[in-house]
Amino acid sequence: MDGINRINRMKSEYPVCRFFIPVIAVFLAVLSVVAMTNCAATPAGDPLQSLARTEVVPSRQIAAMAILDNDPTNPGYLKALRKIVVQPNFVRELRDEAWNRLVQYDLVGLKTSLELNLPKMQMYEWRTEVCKRIGDLGWKDMTPTLVRAWAVVLPILGTNLMQRPEYFALVKLWGKDGVPQELFDLMLKSDPIKQSNLRSRCWELLLATGERARIVALLSDESMASTDSFILDMRRSASDIGVLPRNREEILWIRALRVPQKRAFWDAVRAAAAQLRPEVRDSLEPRDLSILVAAAKYRPELLSASRDELFDEISVRLTKQRTTRHSVSFEGYGEQRPETPRGHAKEMDWGDCAAVVIALAAINQPEVCAHIFDIADRDQADRLTEYGGLMRLDGQSRFELVEYPPQNRGSDVRFNASDDMFEQGYDALFHFHNHAQSYDNRRYAGPHLGDFAYADATGVNGLVFTFIDRNTINADYYRRGNVVIDLGTIRRPEK
Repeated sequence: MDGINRINRMKSEYPVCRFFIPVIAVFLAVLSVVAMTNCAATPAGDPLQSLARTEVVPSRQIAAMAILDNDPTNPGYLKALRKIVVQPNFVRELRDEAWNRLVQYDLVGLKTSLELNLPKMQMYEWRTEVCKRIGDLGWKDMTPTLVRAWAVVLPILGTNLMQRPEYFALVKLWGKDGVPQELFDLMLKSDPIKQSNLRSRCWELLLATGERARIVALLSDESMASTDSFILDMRRSASDIGVLPRNREEILWIRALRVPQKRAFWDAVRAAAAQLRPEVRDSLEPRDLSILVAAAKYRPELLSASRDELFDEISVRLTKQRTTRHSVSFEGYGEQRPETPRGHAKEMDWGDCAAVVIALAAINQPEVCAHIFDIADRDQADRLTEYGGLMRLDGQSRFELVEYPPQNRGSDVRFNASDDMFEQGYDALFHFHNHAQSYDNRRYAGPHLGDFAYADATGVNGLVFTFIDRNTINADYYRRGNVVIDLGTIRRPEK
């Protein structure tokens, strides 16, 4: 509930002698000037406490700094200055004063604090200013921090990576032509264990800024980094299955599949990928790999089909089977998303079309259909969470649903996937969850904003199951980029 300011206006009803009115007015005016002067120049109480309180006027906090400057190496003082530089709710004037003192008194501490906080800094104007200062001051040792910050998606600062303040700072430090080379060198020289995240970020930025050829050349050079497991895993991904991971999450995905325990799965993916058309192989993403294995098992002819052939197949099939379309309403949240192949004709690639074929095959198997209803019934009765998990192939290459408890409970309109579910899902077909708050839930049929955000962040293929009535469930396929395909409905199996 919004706060409400209450103002009481007091009016005196007693007469005052006219002689005393000007005297009192002058006296009060003098007191006011004295009070204002004291407030502006003298901090009240402990100066360190004044720095920590964001509601204190900046002039009082600057006065506190002047007092604390008598002992500029005081750890408490330096900590307070670092907090002002990197945390929200401090005005620019105060940040400038703190910055200048840290440059003079504690440059190492300032850089360490920026290293930890710049990538997640939400004060966007100040973040831009900090990047500019790093570039202007020639702090090349801050390059890794700028790279980590640059790789963080911040649409408010622009989706064009070449217009980001971190990029401008790197150009100032290394020159426009030198930035790609510095990313490349940083990726190779960074510690494989302690700086694995930094290496992934360099890879991600090289691909995102048009340096794919540089990456391909690195992976093609067999003499390069022969003992570097990161480079070796990326090389095998490119040569075995044609996949160059786009970002940190996809790098982790590929590396999780390169462990010895996943050798059989990797070999199955490689065998299936060898049957693909060249243009299909070049379009593969990590989310497509389990689809390849399932296609080889259930529909081997899919592997030799073109994208257009599969697109036409699912378009005709979904058009014929749909009697009533069920979709979630986005009124008040933006434009309505299309839920047909034709509505996503530009976005859908071979992997999407194959995923729809495999999803339809799975949900129409009696055993899987029965399990979907069993999970949804229990979900409908549980008011503290949605239910969800993974759809995968079992040890006998049969479709199965594997339930996972949520990371936490407390909301009947949310399923929070656990770390264990995600780690076990690298070779799964789909991540699934229910919209089963009631048996008549048709107005929520399909993925909503949180589901799209999950797909964007993880890159997985998703399925959502929604009760239309007690005996009917609607299924939707979705993935990153707000692509969603209504798969139609399934009926509760008769007992």
